[in-house]
Amino acid sequence: MKALVPVLLALLVLAAPARAEDRLDRAAAGLRTAPLYVHPELEFLLPEADRTLIVSHLREAYLPFDVKVVALPSVESDESGGEADRMLWALNDRLPKAKRLLINVDQRGNFELLKIDLDRDFDVPFELEYAREEGARNIVPRLRGVFQIVARTGEDGYSYQRERPTDPLEPLPEDRPDDFLDDSDDRTTPDWVVLLSCAVAGLFTGAICWAGSFLFRTYRRA
Repeated sequence: MKALVPVLLALLVLAAPARAEDRLDRAAAGLRTAPLYVHPELEFLLPEADRTLIVSHLREAYLPFDVKVVALPSVESDESGGEADRMLWALNDRLPKAKRLLINVDQRGNFELLKIDLDRDFDVPFELEYAREEGARNIVPRLRGVFQIVARTGEDGYSYQRERPTDPLEPLPEDRPDDFLDDSDDRTTPDWVVLLSCAVAGLFTGAICWAGSFLFRTYRRA
């Protein structure tokens, strides 16, 4: 019986859910062997038939550099802090160094593009980058449109590339100190001052009304 205890503990450890930050490691592992990775939570967004079409459209574009498409929900519990560009940078760190276009599809069907050392300066229209009312129904044709735009753009020796975010992330609610939301420079008026002001204003108004009434009665008697 004692011999079974270590085995049971090992099974519990292996069966425990992966930490949130490990999802980037799993995504990078999938992207090392395929151009597309879909997180299990977003499989409803991109069924198998759609994934096959995406890979087919990418191959038809004949792009001369690495292209990776990753469908990952945006969460705040990993090193991305819920920001898609940080997530793509973190994924690129986990992949072999190469000229690369990274495309993220989030849970709303919106795209985020990150160019790594590319010499092509292309712009993706708003209607392709964001899902709008159609949601997940137009992800495949929108991705195909992105591939075609990139394929039509030749190398020009220049490409605008956003700088990697370096500012620290805000801590998650459970990690924040108790006084995180307190404003040390708060100069709002104390409640007792507000109440006292209201009382003084009331007395002043009453005094004016009494004086007016007294003068009116005096005038009538005269």
